[in-house]
Amino acid sequence: MISSRRTVKKLLLGHNDLGDDGCAVLFTFLGSQIGQRYPIAEISLNSNGIGNQGLLAISHYLVGNAHLKELFIQANAFKGDAHVTDSFVKAVNSSRLQALSVTINGELGDTFAEYFFPALNCRSLKELHVSSIGMTPRSVPHISAYLRSPERCYLQTFKCNGNQLGIKGVTSLVRVIGRSNYSLTTMEFYANELPESASDMVEYVSDNGSEESTEPTIIPNSNLWTECRSKQNRISIRNATFKREVEHQALQLLRYARTSLLHVPLAAGRIMEGESLPTRNLEVPRRTFPFRYLPTELQLSILSLLAPLLSSAQRLRIFQYASSPETLPPLIPRLGSAGTSHKCLPDPGKMNFATSPKLGQLWKVEGGNSQCGTGQCLGVSNSMSCTREQARSEWLDKMGCTVYDPR
Repeated sequence: MISSRRTVKKLLLGHNDLGDDGCAVLFTFLGSQIGQRYPIAEISLNSNGIGNQGLLAISHYLVGNAHLKELFIQANAFKGDAHVTDSFVKAVNSSRLQALSVTINGELGDTFAEYFFPALNCRSLKELHVSSIGMTPRSVPHISAYLRSPERCYLQTFKCNGNQLGIKGVTSLVRVIGRSNYSLTTMEFYANELPESASDMVEYVSDNGSEESTEPTIIPNSNLWTECRSKQNRISIRNATFKREVEHQALQLLRYARTSLLHVPLAAGRIMEGESLPTRNLEVPRRTFPFRYLPTELQLSILSLLAPLLSSAQRLRIFQYASSPETLPPLIPRLGSAGTSHKCLPDPGKMNFATSPKLGQLWKVEGGNSQCGTGQCLGVSNSMSCTREQARSEWLDKMGCTVYDPR
């Protein structure tokens, strides 16, 4: 069925009872020379009775995969195994996955958490679902260490519902996120209450309680959960606000840094590449911008004032990008490869279908002339982003400016 189509972007094969054998056949084909013709971006294999052998087949396909962005393998028959988990997390780290869900695989348990979270280091991974996989309080330290690591955790969404972490475990994780994590804007820890046999009262101690002289406080579970939920909401609002401001300041800084730091004349840089330029671009300016006479350190210090929320490392990456002629866009638009399109979609609400004499030309809107400076071409509902918005997102991610960095 796949080979009969010219283009396949999504594989939604839920509830097909593939099992290990069917999963192995599927991913053997996808990894073959014929299967690699299809840049599949999303795979959903929910409720297929896939076990660890099937997960190994998925792992083999994931290694070095730059096309797959979303992988949903909920409600299968995976079991916690050190070797299988190690192979899987290494494959995830080498891929470009953005969303991963292993929800409702109850036999993964603490063994999965013990080997998965300490090794997880996938910069592109923004969304992770590990609900109902049988984790207990033993998994909390492994999850905590991952969430507090800005070098490894780039998640924006983390769903960990229906496990057995306990109210103390959930409270500890929320406290860690509040102190050390600025990327998460959506987090869920529902249905993680203590077992019925446990006490109704829990001890509330800070994560670094050994370094503090405060005494533990005894708080009822119900009140502690309410306080925990309120803190989650505050953290989400804080991180989302920081994210918007960091991205805004990064784009603003690029605009001024490009003008101030790019010392190589545009015409000279492009003549070396053999591209023709209008005569007006060959004119040499009579006067140099006085700002460029300042020492480099002073120039960078002044420009840094335009983006006070960015860290030194984030600003330095932007300065390096802005000062390099190699990062300038080409003067002549590039031809798209077969089967790809770089056109923007116009806003249907602004089309005058009744009076336009050339209805057939309305959809021929190129990315460079689409008048979509805001990056939102398809209506005010922002239901679809144009190529300019995608380029902005990719640039921000490359610069590491999608999250507040307090370091």
